[in-house]
Amino acid sequence: MTLYDILSKMPIFARFSDEEKRAISEIEHSIHKYRRGDQIIEEGEHSTSLYLLVKGAVLITKKIDEATIRLARLGPGEIFGEMSFFTDQPRRTSVMANDKVLVMKMDEDFFDSLEPRVKDKIKDYIISLLIERLDKMNDSIMQISRTMPF
Repeated sequence: MTLYDILSKMPIFARFSDEEKRAISEIEHSIHKYRRGDQIIEEGEHSTSLYLLVKGAVLITKKIDEATIRLARLGPGEIFGEMSFFTDQPRRTSVMANDKVLVMKMDEDFFDSLEPRVKDKIKDYIISLLIERLDKMNDSIMQISRTMPF
């Protein structure tokens, strides 16, 4: 299966034309491989790259005091690194490869090689993704608050 075939099945590219998906799949310098245990993002580092998980799984963790807390496990088609991408702030979490991983690193070079309408489609998708995550977080907070006495 080609990278184009894989990307074509991902939700982020659902509204992209075949030509746009082909152009993205041909940006080879943005494809990175990692092995299980490799650190992709380190909490506290300053980087604004955004990542699309193409193959494999990653673990999102955060250090609190002396403990490392697992926040999420992401699979193919999911995006990470979006907070620093939008805020230009240091990374708030770490991301580690949970098995063999293939990612598309969306950095300044990646976006410079795209047409404006394609950049906008990617950003629009990420914004809708963030809104969806916020809604889920609000639902979780509501569930927790129901169990707390007033």
